[in-house]
Amino acid sequence: MTQHINTAFDDGLADVNKQIVKLGALAETQLDNSITALKDKTIKKFDSIIQRDKKLDELTAEVSSSVFELIALWSPIAYDLRSLLVADRVGAILERVGDYSKNIARRSQVIVTEESFDRLPVNIVGLGEHVQGLLRQSLDAYMENDIQKAMTIWESDIDTDRLYLSIFKEIVSYMSDNPDDAKMLTHMVFISKNLERVGDYTTSIAKQTYFLTEGEYPDTKRPKAMTTY
Repeated sequence: MTQHINTAFDDGLADVNKQIVKLGALAETQLDNSITALKDKTIKKFDSIIQRDKKLDELTAEVSSSVFELIALWSPIAYDLRSLLVADRVGAILERVGDYSKNIARRSQVIVTEESFDRLPVNIVGLGEHVQGLLRQSLDAYMENDIQKAMTIWESDIDTDRLYLSIFKEIVSYMSDNPDDAKMLTHMVFISKNLERVGDYTTSIAKQTYFLTEGEYPDTKRPKAMTTY
C-alpha cells in the first residue's frame, strides 16, 4: 500500500482492511460451523449459525459505511479508489457467503431431524471442505495482493463444478431408488448448490483482487464444467 503525505487516509484504509479481516473470519466460521453441524448432527449449532448472520450483516454495513465516508472525505483516485471499491465489493461477497451458510444450516436442521436420516449418502462434507479451502485462500490472496494465488482460485472453479455435478447425479440416482426420502434429498441438492455458489463467490474475490492490482479484470473466462446431467 502506498504511503500518503496525509496519513489520515492510510489510517482509514487500514481500518477498512481490519473490518474485512473480521468479516472474513466470521464468514469462514459460519461456513465451517454449518458444514460441521451437518456432519456431526449437532442440532444446537444450527440456531447459533442462523442468529449470528445478523452480526455478519452489521459488519458488512460498517465496511460499506467506512468506504463511502473515505471516498467523500478524500476523493481518492486510481489505486486508492480501487482499494476502497474492492473492499466494499468483497464485504458484500462475504455477506452473501454468510447468507448461504445460514441457508445450509436451515436445510441441515430439517435433514438431521428426519426420522429416516442416518448418514449423508453423498459427500456433501467433502464439497464443503473444498469450498472452505477456496474461501480461505481467496481472502489470503486479497489481503496479500497476490495475483498468482488469485488466478489459481479463478481457474479452480471447474473443480468445484465437477464436485457439485457428481454429487447432484448421485442424489438424483439415490432419489429414484429411495422415493420416500425425496424431501430430505431435495434439501441435500439445495445444500450442494449453496456450496457450489460459495465456490463461485471465492472466484469473485479472486477477480476483485486481480482488478485491485491491475486496474482491469482477467481477460480469460472462468472455466466451467459441462452442466449436462
